Amino acid sequence: MKNLLSLKPYLLRYKKNLWSGFLFIILTNLFAVIAPKYIGLAIDTMNRHFELLDVLRDTGLYVLFALLSGFFLFLVRQNIIVASRHIEYDLKNDYYQHLQKLPRRFYNTTTTGDLISRGTNDLNAIREFLGPGIMYSLNTFFRLFFALIAMVAISPKLTLFALLPAPFLSYSVYKIGSSMQKRSKSIQESYAAITNLVQENLSGIRVVKSYTRESFEINRFEILNKEYYRKNLSLGKLQALFFAFLTSMTAFSLLPVVWVGGINVINGSMSVGGIAQFIVYVSMLSWPIISIGWVTSIVQRAASAQIRLNEIFSAKPDIEEKESGLPEESFSGALFFENVLFHYPGQEKNAILKNITLDIAAGSKVAIVGATGSGKTTLVNLIPRLYETIEGTILLDGRDIRSFPLKTLREFIGFVPQVNFLFSDTIAHNINWGSRDEEADAVIEASRIAMLYDDVEDFPDGFETMLGEKGINLSGGQKQRACIARAIAWKPRLLVLDDALSAVDTDTEARIFEALLQKLPETTILLISHRISTVKNCDRIVVLKEGSIVESGTHEELLAEQHLYAELYNQQLLEEEILSIS
Repeated sequence: MKNLLSLKPYLLRYKKNLWSGFLFIILTNLFAVIAPKYIGLAIDTMNRHFELLDVLRDTGLYVLFALLSGFFLFLVRQNIIVASRHIEYDLKNDYYQHLQKLPRRFYNTTTTGDLISRGTNDLNAIREFLGPGIMYSLNTFFRLFFALIAMVAISPKLTLFALLPAPFLSYSVYKIGSSMQKRSKSIQESYAAITNLVQENLSGIRVVKSYTRESFEINRFEILNKEYYRKNLSLGKLQALFFAFLTSMTAFSLLPVVWVGGINVINGSMSVGGIAQFIVYVSMLSWPIISIGWVTSIVQRAASAQIRLNEIFSAKPDIEEKESGLPEESFSGALFFENVLFHYPGQEKNAILKNITLDIAAGSKVAIVGATGSGKTTLVNLIPRLYETIEGTILLDGRDIRSFPLKTLREFIGFVPQVNFLFSDTIAHNINWGSRDEEADAVIEASRIAMLYDDVEDFPDGFETMLGEKGINLSGGQKQRACIARAIAWKPRLLVLDDALSAVDTDTEARIFEALLQKLPETTILLISHRISTVKNCDRIVVLKEGSIVESGTHEELLAEQHLYAELYNQQLLEEEILSIS
């Protein structure tokens, strides 16, 4: 329950609605408890000589108070339930915004399906607590409070008999409620596992079909679904037992009331109308008592859901933000790495980058080459602070990149990662997504530089062609070029191409790079590539090996040194000769 206290700021935000709902709950129960009094008066009136007008007056007052109770119940729902929807809206916004701020390291260890489950199923459980949970909890309390006062006023003795099941009720709520919370948490975890499996399966459906693993994946889903079904069935049985127990306790409470009340009527110490009124009050307690089980279930589910949400909200960005930065126009694109050391969390003995010192002039075109695992991608990921350096500094125009706000820093950079991602939108919007310029000419110009324009023109709808999920209706090379066009349309001062041309042929790669040199002469370009035929045209080539810079210079200078770069060059020449022969 204490986990639900984290919702206090949201409740305070809508305290006006909640206080209004609180007042209306008091009124609806007050009028609901007053109404049965007139049933008793009407019955007692008919037990003696009476005028029809007297009976109509009493029944009319009963109807009036019942209508007032219903009207204020409507106002209760308009305030508390509506407030719960507003809080749900705020929670979803805050949850999504928080996810946007979390670092890449968080997403390396958290599955997409789990995050979706927490943002949908768990948030819905919390909304039920904030709406029906709070409303019925307060309603139950005041219904019991007012009804018990009215019952004691009629007969304290009968009230005592009616409350005989109360100790058993309290104990069962405590014991069964704890079990409900454990089972609810387990159910929510199973739902997250199913969501994650479905998300991964649908995203990788082409792989599944290529390997004809449909039956295997169906079986995996069936196993998880069966476990989810079993857990829900277990909780359902427990809830059914709980509701049955509560209903039985309510029914049993009527037996001594009818017995003792009947004796009181016989000996004249209580009127027929009085016992009828008392029985109505006992019946009025049936739903509040039964709703205790329902509310308990809602609260336990919400408590479990809030624990899971708090795990996400407690995750904090590991990159310190700054409040001020230089205006974008002042950036020239000069970079300087000074004694940079980096390793991933928990891998202190396995440094990815070691004592990297590298000076990159503004507007220069620098290639980074090296074997797989040499640290190329990690090096460029440090520039937009996707990861933070462990030691050393990275300077942008002579200023530590950690002194810039992340938004300012990252708006300065056009980044094309190894893994391409396109949105389910038009080609034009995918390119414009990273652009400050909404003009169609900017999209066309960026696509021309990326050598994508001719391909798009062949599509029936041109740049308005809708892409499937992750650009599924484009080839690998077209996806890469679309992502490059997006980065170019951003008009960055620093363009990072992380093996972004691996899916295009050598000739197209050379033409794209040549277009970049001509159209973006003042832009600093960092190019990671395994093809020597492309990087040889760069102003400078940096060779990494096991996280350290082992060579640096122009293509001709590195060939003359006859070290690692020359070996890579000769190896690729040999491969090309073999391919030409075959």
